[in-house]
This record gives sequence, C-alpha cells and structure tokens, in this order.
Amino acid sequence: MSLQTPRVLPAHLHAFHTSSSTKHHTVRILGTVSALRGDTATITCGADEVTLILKPDSHLQMGKLVEIIGKVTDLNEGGIGIRVLGSTDWGNPADCDYKIYEQVVNATHKLKPIFYDE
Repeated sequence: MSLQTPRVLPAHLHAFHTSSSTKHHTVRILGTVSALRGDTATITCGADEVTLILKPDSHLQMGKLVEIIGKVTDLNEGGIGIRVLGSTDWGNPADCDYKIYEQVVNATHKLKPIFYDE
C-alpha cells in the first residue's frame, strides 16, 4: 500500500495530530505564504493560518500559493502545525478559487471510502 496524504483544511488538523487515533499523519494543505521567520513560516488558508516548521532546504516565497506535504505536529509555542516534508509552488493565489478547493476537500472527508483506504 502506498502512503496516503489526505488533503486537509486547517479545521481538519486535529484529526491528523499524532496524539489522535488515526493512522494517517501525513497530510497535504494548500495556502498562501504570509510570513517567513527563520525555520518557520505561516500560510494563510482561506480565513485561517497554519504554522509550518520548515526543512533547511525549504524554498518558500512570500505571497506564493503552495501545497505543503507534511506531518501534523506540536509547536514549541503551543498549538499544532505542520512539519514540512515537501512543497510545490502553485504560483499566483489569484489564479486559484480557494472556496472551490475547500468544497472539494470537505467532500473527500465526507466520502472517505471513495478517496482513501479506511
């Protein structure tokens, strides 16, 4: 079986946190890079923000739309974020209708057996 990386929204992160009972901890999330600070970054996903823990070779650019593949993890300052395993630049955020993306992600969570192994 290949590693499954479900697409998530910030509201789904708690369900994929390492302390939860789910077996899938690697996720994909789409957002716009809104802050870069040393070894962390913030992406804006609709109205929410997610903190990323970057790899040394991460090359994110401010204002770009990116898809992040990573593991949901605890943050030093409290809360949860994503430890980046990889990223893909999706270009200009204006070229993506995030509301449609949110609807697709929500559909994949409502109809999990169609999209993911149980």
